[in-house]
Amino acid sequence: MDYHYDFPGGGTAFANLWAQYYYLSLYTNFTFFLNDPVNGDGIEQTDRRWLTGGDIGYRQTFRLLDREGTLTAGLQTRFDNIHVRLGTQQKRSSLAITQESDIFEASYSPYLKVDLQFLPWLRFAGGGRLDVFTYNVNDRCGTDCSVRPNGTASDSIASGKANLIFGPWAGTEFFMNAGTGFHSNDARDVVLNPSATTLTRAIGYELGIRSQPWTWTEFFATAWLLDLGSELVFVGDEGTTEPRGKTRRLGTEFSARLTPLEWLSIRGDVTYTHAEFRKTGDAVPLAPEFTAFSSVTARLPIGLSGTLQMLTVGSRAGTEDNHVKLEPFTIFDLVLRYKIPLAPPTGRLEAFFSIRNLTDTDWRQAQFFYESRLPGEPTGGVADIHFVPGTPRMFMGGLTWLWSA
Repeated sequence: MDYHYDFPGGGTAFANLWAQYYYLSLYTNFTFFLNDPVNGDGIEQTDRRWLTGGDIGYRQTFRLLDREGTLTAGLQTRFDNIHVRLGTQQKRSSLAITQESDIFEASYSPYLKVDLQFLPWLRFAGGGRLDVFTYNVNDRCGTDCSVRPNGTASDSIASGKANLIFGPWAGTEFFMNAGTGFHSNDARDVVLNPSATTLTRAIGYELGIRSQPWTWTEFFATAWLLDLGSELVFVGDEGTTEPRGKTRRLGTEFSARLTPLEWLSIRGDVTYTHAEFRKTGDAVPLAPEFTAFSSVTARLPIGLSGTLQMLTVGSRAGTEDNHVKLEPFTIFDLVLRYKIPLAPPTGRLEAFFSIRNLTDTDWRQAQFFYESRLPGEPTGGVADIHFVPGTPRMFMGGLTWLWSA
């Protein structure tokens, strides 16, 4: 639910409230018969949660030294009421419970941001926020479980961001961005290990250029750097992730938007990223290196539009020593839309039809390198690439009804 109220003096009060119910039931077996040669290494996970949250604040326009600006103050909140269960299974029949918990996780984030046009050719946008997290974990498993997280914890972290935009000159502007952020770790790990880092710091920098030399073109290029205080790395034996050392990512991105005709739009994006652990210089497994996305959209006066799009993900490191490379892929999608006007006040209908993986390409959606064992193989298992096959050619259709009250 979104709400805003505009005051006569240029101020706006706003509120955004939302709620979501989430349920996951997942059966996996990453290592087959490596750990349990009799029953296999099947894992059963269930996750049921209610998520609620909101963003409430006030935005005010003002003038400073005859320059126009906007000041926004607000509070963002999120509450997760979770029940999670982890156990072992064979052919989807439960064998034992490893862990079962009720978790209530909350975050409270007051923030302040400002957007100010200092000079005709210089604009500043930035701000700061404080994120406060609280964790409450209740063990539901009892003495039968090997892992029994239980307890409460809390942590907070402050973040800031600043953007400087220079220009435009001849349809071109330059920008410099710097900011901090974070990723949060699992609530169960937080209460089990009080010395663990709950909220891991991220620091990023960016330099870029945005240009619109003609009304029908727009070009964008940027170079960036991102430092993470700890990387989450996939662990095949457990089917989960664990925090590792500090990492650094360096990257570039190039984008183009073209509208050569009123009814025709062309888009292209290319990125390259280098990711490594800062202490050892080793590669970060699974981190994307080369990616590309492009699309061509045609719109006809009768209300029909079509988009042909391409996604490419290049080869990337499967292991930290970079000796194993994961397979790249390129897939195409086709999306058709048709707008059907209706007599007022009933609004309009919008029908869509899409073909995912238009060329029916064989591709690998998720890839990992680790040890697993099939019956008859050596006790220590065999190291190899394990993957989830990508979706084959798939047809989808739907109908949307839009109206105004």
